[in-house]
Amino acid sequence: MRSTAAGLALCVAGLAFAGCGTGADKTAVRSVAEHFYAAVHAHDGQAACSLLGTQPPGCPSAIDKLKLRGTHVTSVSVYATSAQARLDGGDVVFLGFTHDGWRIDAAGCRPAPSGGPMNCEQKS
Repeated sequence: MRSTAAGLALCVAGLAFAGCGTGADKTAVRSVAEHFYAAVHAHDGQAACSLLGTQPPGCPSAIDKLKLRGTHVTSVSVYATSAQARLDGGDVVFLGFTHDGWRIDAAGCRPAPSGGPMNCEQKS
């Protein structure tokens, strides 16, 4: 009985902290996502590429082909070293925490028409 209670307590504690990020994390995620979208809209490939987790070959010119929707982050969720930012245009951005801080793993993500995984304009 004691081990069941201890297990239940651990589950409750885990659920209480799931999805939690510090205010600083949420602020940083918001900043990176908004700066990336601003750089793409301004056709500043160098600035946009510097915010990606991994830069694809020919990154600065590839950035100009993105069709991103939105400019301002409306919500942020942080899960340990992963985060998600939703923008006012409907796009979702996925980020990961690296030794350089928060970086974009995928941007311009939108729900698939079939209800499957999101389709993303940029994956790094």
